[in-house]
Amino acid sequence: MNWKMLKITYEEKRNVIALWEDFAVEYCPSSVRILLAGQRIMAYGIKAKDALHLACAIDESGCDYFITTDKGLTKKNVNNIIIVNPIDFVRKMDR
Repeated sequence: MNWKMLKITYEEKRNVIALWEDFAVEYCPSSVRILLAGQRIMAYGIKAKDALHLACAIDESGCDYFITTDKGLTKKNVNNIIIVNPIDFVRKMDR
């Protein structure tokens, strides 16, 4: 395994995020409300970054679903949102 390939710099992360921002329909700025919601969500055993993403989806955007490929996250139950992987989401929507 080439360990150099696994080391991602801050600049590379910033560039990848910038690409995703071009596709974003909505932007959720940081706020005290989102940070507090993220802290509440962390009580479910969810990591900080995931908790903040969920807080934005729930509190700012009013999403019904949070789609992720993180298997551990799909096993969590959080009030006011359904956490689901993309395949199960498509299956659910096809019904």
